[in-house]
Amino acid sequence: MKTKLLALALVGLFAINGAMAQEQGDIRVNAGLINLFSPYGGDYRIGFGFGGEYLITDAISVAPSYYLTNKDDFKVNIFSIDGRYYFMTDDIQAYGVAGVSFINGDGGFSETGLALGAGAIFGISDAVGINAELKYQLNKPFDDALGLQANIGVVYTFGK
Repeated sequence: MKTKLLALALVGLFAINGAMAQEQGDIRVNAGLINLFSPYGGDYRIGFGFGGEYLITDAISVAPSYYLTNKDDFKVNIFSIDGRYYFMTDDIQAYGVAGVSFINGDGGFSETGLALGAGAIFGISDAVGINAELKYQLNKPFDDALGLQANIGVVYTFGK
């Protein structure tokens, strides 16, 4: 059910058509929801977070982010530093992502590992867009329980 709802939301986002161009030196901020879930079924977590992005070139950026989830009184913090490579830089800005995630939870739980994925920013205006991203945490936190990370949020580009 949740997977179908996420897929439907992503299809709906493709219908949005804006003019959100990007260029070297742009700075973006974002805020949104995270859904950690298992590719094998079972546990999932929904949380909130924020991040930023700096475009080193028109197609390459660095994007740190912080997300927090809390389920059954067990908090999980995720701090990520990602690199993005944009394949498309027009109205829909599609990218591949690779980065390092630092995952900490209550009781001293701690994991560090690589994450790989893809995402897109759908422009609503020159400065505002909707960001959707799916990453796989290669360190497989919680013994494969929550290896996939889906993010959706709002992006604002300064100076547009």
